[in-house]
Amino acid sequence: MVSRLRKSVCIGFLFFVSAVYVFASGNPLSILIKPTSETVKAFRYLSGPTSDGLWTEVDISSPSIVLEGFDSIHDALYVQQTEDFVTWSGTYTYRYDSTKKAWNVLLEENKRALIPEHTKNPLNILIKPTSETVKAFRYQSGQNSDGLWTQADISSPSIVLEGFDSINDALYVQQSEDLATWSDSYLYTYNPTQNTWGVSLPATKKTSFVDSLEVKLYGLYPYGKSATYYSYVLGAGLKMNVALDTEKKLIGYGEATYSRGPSETDWVDSMQAIGLSVGMGYKISLGSKMQVTPELGYGVLFHIFDADFDEDGENKFEVFADQQVRLSLNLCFALGDKYELFFAPLGVLFFEDGDIGTMFGCQSGLRFNF
Repeated sequence: MVSRLRKSVCIGFLFFVSAVYVFASGNPLSILIKPTSETVKAFRYLSGPTSDGLWTEVDISSPSIVLEGFDSIHDALYVQQTEDFVTWSGTYTYRYDSTKKAWNVLLEENKRALIPEHTKNPLNILIKPTSETVKAFRYQSGQNSDGLWTQADISSPSIVLEGFDSINDALYVQQSEDLATWSDSYLYTYNPTQNTWGVSLPATKKTSFVDSLEVKLYGLYPYGKSATYYSYVLGAGLKMNVALDTEKKLIGYGEATYSRGPSETDWVDSMQAIGLSVGMGYKISLGSKMQVTPELGYGVLFHIFDADFDEDGENKFEVFADQQVRLSLNLCFALGDKYELFFAPLGVLFFEDGDIGTMFGCQSGLRFNF
């Protein structure tokens, strides 16, 4: 008799538990997810005993969730929110009270570190110039420095960063003294615990002896007595520039040129010349991408031609040298950090037996900056 009673009680208890389980998981449950701020764009959720499954992502404009087969005894609803679809908040755990027919929510304390609070508040930083000659700086933030730079005058050194992620992002800063050339990148990282910025200086690079190389084409027309010998001259040149000061404004250079043109005389078929010269120039900035450089050079001009100086009907190879002075005013346009396009009026004076040969024209070319 007692055995039958115990068996009946056990069967009844199991039936009761099964009924409660079926009741708890049988009815769909609805819940409205409220965003934690106006900047939240989406949320994602999953339900079950743990939050180890696949998340379902939903736009914040549709905040209502319907849960089928939710077991209010064993299951919980896990929700995360985002402002940028990249970083997600800590997990909010929702549990359903079937007695009160209400949801209770708890932000898991052990996952608060996942919430990038530093991305919600703007960060301020003051950029200090490396020298008194710095005129501007440019910056960008992110995981690398492959994006677009934002340029600012050094008189306004304060930066406000919106949505900066101190875990994954860094601030990259370059400074300039002439608005044309820029320093290597200074890398700034933010420590949210200490509320401080740390900076890594760029690696020191050995200064190149050569500041830049130029490849140019030019054309010249004779003036005065030179017009009796030359019709016009077309040439090409290679020029090496060396910085003579730390600001790279005072430039020294060495140049080699070759030119050729038709002759105005009967005893010379064509006029050829090889020029070697050295000189100096001074760069004057006209903005972030433009500069003008007056240059003055001195050297030797070797005239080369087949000529019939003896008037015996036979041309002979002849070479003679003159001193030369070259003047130009280069207007440069930056095509980036490495390349510049330039154009310049050009004048050449050469001295021969007490006479001065004069030629005027222009030159243009490409400069490669080291």
